[in-house]
Amino acid sequence: MRNKEIKAIHEQDLNTFLEKLELLKPLNNGELRCSLCDITITKENFKFVYSENGEIKVCCNKIECYEKIISKID
Repeated sequence: MRNKEIKAIHEQDLNTFLEKLELLKPLNNGELRCSLCDITITKENFKFVYSENGEIKVCCNKIECYEKIISKID
């Protein structure tokens, strides 16, 4: 069995976290897009942030987007 480190942010800390990553303003302005389906990310459909090739990306809450990214990470 493989062990994985899981990092999580509590919802009350999300704005601070996104601000540190310089993603809060784009999120609030409707400029943040899902890296897979290109849908506009809102606070309601935000799922997670991840890094790919040194670039910070975000994922929406669509199960198909989530599964595609998780399969790449595994």
